[in-house]
Amino acid sequence: MPMSMPIWIIWLAPLLALGVAAVSHNVRVSGTAACAGALISFAMAGVLVFHVCHASAITAIPHWVGVNAFGSVVVLIETFGGFTAALFAMGALSRHSSDAHAQRQFWIWFNLFLLALFAIPLLQEIALVWLALTLTTLFSVFLVSFDGDPAAFEAGWKYALMTTLGAAVAVLGILMLYWALATTGSTDFSWSGLIAAAPRLPPTILNLAFLLILIGFGAKAALIPFHAWLPDAYSRAPFPICAMLSILESAAIPYVLLQLAGIANLTPHSTANDWMLLFGLVSAGGAALLIIQTHEYKRLFAYSTIENAGIILTAGAAATLHAREAAIWQILAHGVTKPLIFFAAGTIFLLTQRLRLADIRGLLSRTRWGGATFMAAGLAIAGAPPFAIFLSELAVLKSTIESPRPWIGAVLALFMIISFCAITYHLFRMVLGEPAAVDARAQRALTLPKLCTAAIIIAAIPVIVLGWYIPGPIIHGIHTAGQMLGGSMP
Repeated sequence: MPMSMPIWIIWLAPLLALGVAAVSHNVRVSGTAACAGALISFAMAGVLVFHVCHASAITAIPHWVGVNAFGSVVVLIETFGGFTAALFAMGALSRHSSDAHAQRQFWIWFNLFLLALFAIPLLQEIALVWLALTLTTLFSVFLVSFDGDPAAFEAGWKYALMTTLGAAVAVLGILMLYWALATTGSTDFSWSGLIAAAPRLPPTILNLAFLLILIGFGAKAALIPFHAWLPDAYSRAPFPICAMLSILESAAIPYVLLQLAGIANLTPHSTANDWMLLFGLVSAGGAALLIIQTHEYKRLFAYSTIENAGIILTAGAAATLHAREAAIWQILAHGVTKPLIFFAAGTIFLLTQRLRLADIRGLLSRTRWGGATFMAAGLAIAGAPPFAIFLSELAVLKSTIESPRPWIGAVLALFMIISFCAITYHLFRMVLGEPAAVDARAQRALTLPKLCTAAIIIAAIPVIVLGWYIPGPIIHGIHTAGQMLGGSMP
């Protein structure tokens, strides 16, 4: 197989699934095609990681389509999340009150969203990366408002408005970045072209361009203070879509921002790390406080996405090789854990028909499987051992404390402790408290669809494994990506 072939298959698989959903009137066939397409993409992403372990970078079309070590890790996270989300969605839709036409539309928009999401780490031209990020908003708006009630439409509208405004600010930054590149006489607006031209880019223009892009994409990632759309959107979106949005916000967007920061840092007087540090710390700290006062478990885990995005940007801003590697490790750990927690939360909703934290008590006494799964997934996302995020957060703290600004690690540790205590407080009250009254509607839903169970089991595997062992190709990919973010393109 040519080394570039997996890149095309990653795109082709959801495209074929989209075709099936468009022509088939059988919802189960559409869902099966989406699952199969995402599974094929995940398998090809694994091949990419293995190839990058030996070749460092793979090019399909020079300067346009290819993948580096960092991108291979991100696309692996995205495709794994897409596969498990499709599985869970198939099971959950069997309990949904929507008609067959609405569910068919769901699969169409789901596959379109995957196409745009997978494109982000596979495209090398910066303007096309912006386009792919913008398309993820367009396609996911319909998924956020899938329920079709006024609250869902309002949430989708807020999401579209805020992220579209962010995209407009980001495109202004990209135009300024192109202006900076043009002053050097280069026209190669790819990652490699920008790295080659970086020492000659005008620092003032480049710094302003990075700030605009950070603000624009920060609105898309719901970084504080641009997070106003997030509580409503996550509260109304289907659980598997919440999982995919979390991957977009804390894996795909940090991938773009960290690569741009690596380019900016090749120029003298760069302020990229300072701006990333500011937004990262504000988001990590603000999200930790929001977790304390939230009243819905969907919003609880949505705020944890903001916190993790802040941790990633803060680690990336520490400007050492180990800190950059820890940031990528955090992206990987959070990216595989977020589907698990949203699927576990989705099972709680299927079993209780409740979203408010105060309405759910004594889960273990009602359902051992649901309660135990929710407990384990909640501890995993909070950063408890022996799960993946525990090790990645330790790496972040160690690398930031050893950086030239060790106070960053101390501040991050405080935010992590607040978040951990808040999540576990809510978690234990839900799982171990006195059982809440069960209404007739919830009582009828006490059996869980088998596909939902399968999705949870599959999603749990990397969360547990990566808490104990990281495969060699992934270690190599993280190390090479960390070096690349320092400015040397593999």
